[in-house]
Amino acid sequence: MKLVTKIATIATLASFMFAGVNITWGNSYSDSDGTIGADASFGVHFDVNDNTTVGWENGLMVGLAGPAGATFRLGMAEGAPTLGMSYAWWTGGGTGWGTNLSTALDFDLTGDNGFDITVNLGLGF
Repeated sequence: MKLVTKIATIATLASFMFAGVNITWGNSYSDSDGTIGADASFGVHFDVNDNTTVGWENGLMVGLAGPAGATFRLGMAEGAPTLGMSYAWWTGGGTGWGTNLSTALDFDLTGDNGFDITVNLGLGF
């Protein structure tokens, strides 16, 4: 049984190790209690398959492919669930490192019902 557990663990880790990775860096503008604030945003996303990503961007984030290249986002930030969409409106056409510029809009589902608008530069491989 230990051998099966080790093989399953190695296979799981290898799937993340060779997955597509996208690192994002940008600014997040949020509305909280009627005041607008700006913070730095950093994230890392791992491709699970062609339509799903799992990662961290100001909190745990799961992305699902949507229509016209958009991504539906479900997250957990500061103890509150969020729901939103993102769209990469520019993508570099080179090989190796890929770059993109994207914008995301996330709504808090509990609490003050605020929202975050994030503008990111993404680097992926």
